[in-house]
Amino acid sequence: MTRRTQLIAHWRDALAGAALCVVAGLALLWWGHGLVYLSYDFSFLIREPKRPDGILIIHLDDQSFSKLKQDNTAAWDRNLHALLLDRLTEADARLVVLDIVLDLPGEPAANTNLARAIRENGRVVLAADLDTRDRQQAHVKTTILPRREFVATAAGWGIATLSTAEKSVVRHHDAGTSTQPALAWRAAELVDAPVTKRADAELPVFWLNYHGPARTLPHLSYHEALTESLETFRDKVVFIGARPTTLKPGDEADSFRTPFTWWTHQHMPGVEIHATAYLNLLHGNMLDFWSWPRQVTLVALAGLLLGVIGVMRPAKALAGAVVVSVLTIMIAVQALKGHQWIPWTVVLLVQIPTALGWSLRCQFHRLRFEKEVLERTAATATLVPTVINTDQPDRQVPDHDLLRCVGRGAYGEVWLARNAIGGFHAVKLVRRSAFLNDEPYEREFKGIQRFMPISRSHPGFVHVLHAGRNDEAGFFYYVMEPADDRTNGAKCDPDRYAPKSLATELQARGQLAPSECLELGLALSGALAHLHGHGLIHRDLKPGNIIYVGGAAKLADIGLVTEQRTDARDVSLVGTEGYIPPEGPGTPSADVYALGKVLYEACMGRDRMLFPEVPTSLWEEDQDSLLRRLNDVLGRACASAVEDRFATAAELHAALLELGGK
Repeated sequence: MTRRTQLIAHWRDALAGAALCVVAGLALLWWGHGLVYLSYDFSFLIREPKRPDGILIIHLDDQSFSKLKQDNTAAWDRNLHALLLDRLTEADARLVVLDIVLDLPGEPAANTNLARAIRENGRVVLAADLDTRDRQQAHVKTTILPRREFVATAAGWGIATLSTAEKSVVRHHDAGTSTQPALAWRAAELVDAPVTKRADAELPVFWLNYHGPARTLPHLSYHEALTESLETFRDKVVFIGARPTTLKPGDEADSFRTPFTWWTHQHMPGVEIHATAYLNLLHGNMLDFWSWPRQVTLVALAGLLLGVIGVMRPAKALAGAVVVSVLTIMIAVQALKGHQWIPWTVVLLVQIPTALGWSLRCQFHRLRFEKEVLERTAATATLVPTVINTDQPDRQVPDHDLLRCVGRGAYGEVWLARNAIGGFHAVKLVRRSAFLNDEPYEREFKGIQRFMPISRSHPGFVHVLHAGRNDEAGFFYYVMEPADDRTNGAKCDPDRYAPKSLATELQARGQLAPSECLELGLALSGALAHLHGHGLIHRDLKPGNIIYVGGAAKLADIGLVTEQRTDARDVSLVGTEGYIPPEGPGTPSADVYALGKVLYEACMGRDRMLFPEVPTSLWEEDQDSLLRRLNDVLGRACASAVEDRFATAAELHAALLELGGK
């Protein structure tokens, strides 16, 4: 592949990744309102709560119910309301907002007393309610006003009903209409808030700018307010409303979810939400959502940037994703300072994971392509003697004469060599020039470093006798015991030597007898269990990587051996298609899957891509025949779901031992 071709492929993948990220982001903007709203909710995590001045909330809380011996909010003694209003009048409170709907008849004397207190104060706003009902296919809203004597003496009234779906977060506030204003809007009008000077019949619906979680705004218990110093109320806008922890008989729930409920698990009383809306209107600091064109621009730019990140190797892509996340949060913070919020969770929770997934996909295909190219290049070199000048610097191995190239694997050449005393060895040469970069070259060398110390600890491992490295010539090598000759076994004729592997055996014979398969499975599962016992995994089990030495099958081509990880995603995506389980390579369970596919090919004479297909002759066998029982074991070894598979090679080995009655 030329440099130009590589660049074209690289940018093609980048554009495809960018398009995927942009489409995913726009789809969420259009349809994923729940995820977009999380941007609003979690924006409050990135700023400190603020406690405003000039306002006070008086709560009808559980302590006040108990101390004042009241049964519920609606039946609260109106003489107590009158007493509190008289104190607020004396303290010269700026405005009083009574978030209690006074629509019940009550005691006449108490009503007269409260009406007097409202009139003498002159700055009291009362709460009205909306009764919403469906009648004859019509959605009817009826306004429930306070009693006539209270409305006549009050400065005004406003709708206190908070419209929100059950269990949803209160994010918007509807200011109502000019004829039916919201309670907060009416209060803002009476203090001459600039925003209320508009002449529109339809008043605004705006995003609430919360100051903090429940009870952030200055507050006081009702029973304390009856004895508190009058200076506490002077020149304050006082909101009075219910906040019972336990719902009283006859009361309706008046607490709501806010963005802070996600992490505090506390609901906010309706009176505090009304007070928050009033403060937003008073100061003009309600939040605004970015316009649709600006949202699209943000998502498109993030998608284009993440498209480039998506073609990086996973580690660099992760670092790039962190940078994009930080930049996105910084933009969100700056927008919030200007009383705006942006759909930043679309970038963090959708586009960045999409880009990281694309990075893993590109890495997998990149590694598989490198491996396939090398395998195709070497496909015809295994049997044909290769005449090459072995005096070249990159083919000089100390104390060995390289006689013939007898095979090529995914990452190097295998040579038949004669040592100084006339013995024959197999020497594998791995050249840096065969790789696009250093990473796979060093990965191959590390595999040898891990495997060589234990290579003689089990009869199922090919023995690595020596390893060396020549960085100046750009290669490393390792010396192994040679495989048997296909024709002469352990006897080696250099001119005719051809190594014997399971792949060549299956090519020549089609399949092995059930007893041979059992013997092969026992040898390989035992070797694999021993490898796993040292914390290592093979990652590339296939017939071509299993050789015969002295008639015994051994694991070979161990350049991809690496340390075990708890998750396949922690290991580079290498291996051979058809032997890689659905969850990917890199775990002991993945090695068990690959070995199961190898034994399937040996037993059934079928390509691993055809699993679980079996010869029709299998069903003519007795139920307890060795082949039928082997098929059952292999079915479990090759199970797609990890939980249905043998957890370890040792478990597979034990199952095969049971088949053999050993």
